[in-house]
Amino acid sequence: MTAMEAWDMAFEESGTYVFTPEAVREDAPAASGVYAIFTPERWVFIGASDDMRQALFQHLSSPDPCFQQYGPLSFSCELAAASERAERRDALIGELRPVCHISERG
Repeated sequence: MTAMEAWDMAFEESGTYVFTPEAVREDAPAASGVYAIFTPERWVFIGASDDMRQALFQHLSSPDPCFQQYGPLSFSCELAAASERAERRDALIGELRPVCHISERG
């Protein structure tokens, strides 16, 4: 199963977007939630933030060296209350096993 198929199964209502500044500005909510950065073949990173748009812009402006190994990258977001965010992120990390694990941003 590709990363995209797994994401679609887990988050049927979440859109998938190319990981560019334009797409982040237009499609990432400035809201609390969990987000994924991935390629069609693998999960690269799962994060959580009180402002997913800001967190994704931070990844774009100072990408983790691990991200450089993969591409082209896409992202998707899922709204989650602050009280549920970390637990949801941790469950997704355990299930999807992203290849780049860096500390939570935001």
